[in-house]
This record gives sequence, structure tokens and C-alpha cells, in this order.
Amino acid sequence: MKKSDLYTFSFSIILCCVAALLLTFTHQQFAPHIEANRTYTRVNAIVRALGIDQGATEPNEIIRIYHENVTRTMKGEMEVYKGRLDSEVVAYGIEISGTGRYGPIRGILSVDPAGQRIVGLNIYEQSETPGLGGRIGTREWLSQFDDLPLVTAGETGIRINSSETGPNVVDGITGASLTTYELEIMLNRAIAQFLAGGQQLVPLELELDAVTRATPGYPRNIELPPNLREEVRRPEFMVPPDLDNVALNRPVTSSMEYEPIIGELSQITDGNKQSGEFDFVELDFGPQWVQIDLEEPREIFAVVLWHYYRNPVIYKDVIVKIADDEDFTENVRILFNNDYQNNTGLGKGTDTTYPARWWGEIVDAQTPEGDGKMARYVRAYTDGGYGNEPTRWVEIAVFGR
Repeated sequence: MKKSDLYTFSFSIILCCVAALLLTFTHQQFAPHIEANRTYTRVNAIVRALGIDQGATEPNEIIRIYHENVTRTMKGEMEVYKGRLDSEVVAYGIEISGTGRYGPIRGILSVDPAGQRIVGLNIYEQSETPGLGGRIGTREWLSQFDDLPLVTAGETGIRINSSETGPNVVDGITGASLTTYELEIMLNRAIAQFLAGGQQLVPLELELDAVTRATPGYPRNIELPPNLREEVRRPEFMVPPDLDNVALNRPVTSSMEYEPIIGELSQITDGNKQSGEFDFVELDFGPQWVQIDLEEPREIFAVVLWHYYRNPVIYKDVIVKIADDEDFTENVRILFNNDYQNNTGLGKGTDTTYPARWWGEIVDAQTPEGDGKMARYVRAYTDGGYGNEPTRWVEIAVFGR
């Protein structure tokens, strides 16, 4: 055998070519089978999530049920699988997809024909750690989603958390918080889009990089209000993709007859969300309001409030209203009201009280169909804070178009 560099090089090239040809041949031979298996896995997930499998276990039976009882249709920009039994629609299936800790997660979420409750959830692709994150693919864990409401107390979606309880809460998986966190995001994005008629939605971007990252805390030596909200991680707030802060640099007025005690009213819409020494507007004691003129009717989807949050303060009697005229006599609508004792005389509110935080308080202005509400004026009330704190505003943003 010739022992030369040329011989070694030539032999290596030939060996690589042969190996490549064998791999290509093998792939071509098995590709149809791999694709068929993937297709069946997805079809099986659709049938089972819709609850129309009728106990079938054989692939041929599952495929037959799919072709006879499932119709692909469009709901706005969203593809939906309509499942039937005996010609009656029993559920709608929605694709969910995203990235877990170790790879893609894909599944089918199904909801009832009324669009009010979850029928079932099936995860057909995931590569999470077996016994930990991998449990998201087991029927034992997924059964928790059966019959959960899509909307609870006005909040769209579900929560996956071992430390919370509630009608829309699923027990998490110890040691797999990232996996379940990402799955929660996938599910809630799909639910929000479905309830909005299939229109494309994105998470509301609040541009929080420029805020003062004050450490959360609670005021000391005060009696906490009975309607104080339990602080949990806030889910994404989904909105159409073409929204802007239509309140930015718009004129602001107030209920006071004179200038603010500290700051200028224009600071409330200047885009500065910091909570520094001079980054707030202080109003007089007692119920006070600030009002933003959007200068033309706008379709409003959300109002976001930032009270002064550098110190832990729980503000009282926060109310947000919108109207068509500056005197608030035409087409007045209340978007938020946590005045549970009706101190302001504007009606007893049922919303929760909350500590002021750097991430802001999102007030939902969307209709059940996912549309915004038309208005030109936005008014926000506050009656100081618990512990005799004055009313201090940092910023108010109004997202609309």
C-alpha cells in the first residue's frame, strides 16, 4: 500500500463522498415515513384535543375521524380546526407553538363552540427534560386544563403557577418554571387572538428600560385596604400591532384651580416614566383628577398609569373615564374604578387596589370582540395614598390609533 500524503488525501475524499451518498440515500428512503409520522402525530393531537377520538387508538381510525369530522377554516387571520360529532360542532382547535427550554413546543388547544371554556390541550412536540418539563406532554398534567374558563374576572387567559389558586390557574411543575412560563405565554397569545376574532395581536410594549427600577415594597404602619390585589406576575397584555401612545405630548388639565404643588401638568404626557426627585407632578389633597385631550377621537385599547412609585405607596380611589367632550357629559365610560367605598361619589368600584410600581397599571379599554373604544378625552382620578400620601403622577400613556 502506497504511504503518501496524496493517497491519504484521495482516500479521505472518496470515503466522505461514499458516506454522503449513503446518508442521502437513507434520508430519501425514510423521509416519506418520517413526514407521515409527523403528520399523524399532529392529526392525532387535533382529534384528541377536540374530544372527538371516540376511544379510537389505531392510526387508521384516527385519520378517518379527522377527515370525516374536522374542517380547517379561517377565523380572521387565524387558522382554526372545527371539530364535529354527528354534524354538530363540539369544539374549535387552535395551533400553539413556541420555544421551551430545550427546543420547540407545539400543540393544539381546543375551546368550546361558545368560546368560553377550554375543551382540551394536547402537546404533540416537545424536547423538555423527562420527568420535569417533559411532563407538559403527559395526559395526567394536561388534564388540568380541561374546562378552564378563557376569561376570569375580566382577565383573558390562564395562569400556570404552583403558588396561586383560582378558577383559571393550573399547578406548575417544580423544576420546570421556564418551560411552563413559555407554555403559558403560547396559550394566552392564542386565546387572546381567538377571542379577538382571529386578528393578529402582539404584547403591549411599554418601553420600561427607562424607568426607575425601584424595589417593590409595601407602606409601613398603615391598615391595608380590603380590596388590595395579590401581587403576581402580570401576563402579557395583547393588542393589535399598529398602536401608538396617542397621549404623548398632548395637553393636560386638572381639577385644581391653580398650578400643581410640584411639577408641571405637561410632565404627565412627556414620555418620562422615571420616578426621581423631580419626575412627578403633585396635586392637592382630596379627590383630584387630571385630564388628557387627545385632540381628536381615537380608538383606545389601553390606558397605562404611573403614579409616583419610588417609595411604596398605595393610592386610593383610582378611577379612569373616557368621554367625547371635555366636560364629560357625552358618551362617558368608566374603564377602571377601585373606589370600593364610593368616596368620590362616582359609584362604587369593583376593581382592586394596587401598590404603585415601576411597571405601571394597565387599564383595559378593549371590547369583548377585541376592538378599542372611541373617545377624545381621558380623565384619571386619585384621592391621595394610604398613610396620608399626596396624589403624585409620573406618567399616563394612552395606547390607540
